Amino acid sequence: MMESKARILFIDDEKEFADSMSEVLRLEGFEVQTAYSGKSALQMFVSGDFDLVITDLRMPEMDGIEVIREIRKLCPAQRVIVVTAFPSQISQEQAFRLGTLSYIAKPFKPQRFIELVQDSLRAEERGLLGAVRLSPTDLIQLYSFKGETVVLEILRAKNGEVGRIYFEKGKVVHAEAKKYKGKEAFHEIQSWESGIFKTQLPKTEIPHTIKESVDALLLEGAHLQDENETSSSKKSRSKKRRRKK
Repeated sequence: MMESKARILFIDDEKEFADSMSEVLRLEGFEVQTAYSGKSALQMFVSGDFDLVITDLRMPEMDGIEVIREIRKLCPAQRVIVVTAFPSQISQEQAFRLGTLSYIAKPFKPQRFIELVQDSLRAEERGLLGAVRLSPTDLIQLYSFKGETVVLEILRAKNGEVGRIYFEKGKVVHAEAKKYKGKEAFHEIQSWESGIFKTQLPKTEIPHTIKESVDALLLEGAHLQDENETSSSKKSRSKKRRRKK
């Protein structure tokens, strides 16, 4: 897809700002439709075919989170960028859970904004994007079954951590997350509950730090999670008993 031909839906209830940023996008060669409310944006979205949606969060009647939620129902793979003057961890987590591709806080420089838009449009060329509505375990099984050589990257909604699982012809051969590598990283990612994911082709030679089968890895991870939950439950009961004393 050529970026200059990309169709963008820009949503913001601040008309002056919306018109200004829409014009910035048009000057870069994009085709832009501008909506000043969530309801009008959804009407445009239904009748259009957009490569990218850019939306504000705080809007009257229907806020940006509601807009993204409705768009996801219509098109689960739709790329979305959130623009807001009121950034918060909660709103960022909500946006990530709904599969938001990028998040930028006002005020920002037009050049930074254009770079973000271009990166978001290129993302499709690098692989699949989507929200982790399935568990990481489901995703791992999916890409193992497909038998592909690919990198599954997950951005954790809770704190923005990034984890990567490397598949070689469907076999998990390496993983990275936080300070971990190999099996520890794999099990760390397996325990995550929500986020956004994308896949891409490996850019360098893949390290081989994991030898176990996918089924063995997932089973071991499930046991570890059970042990952690049991341990946490015991600690919680112990604290309650001490408080009663």
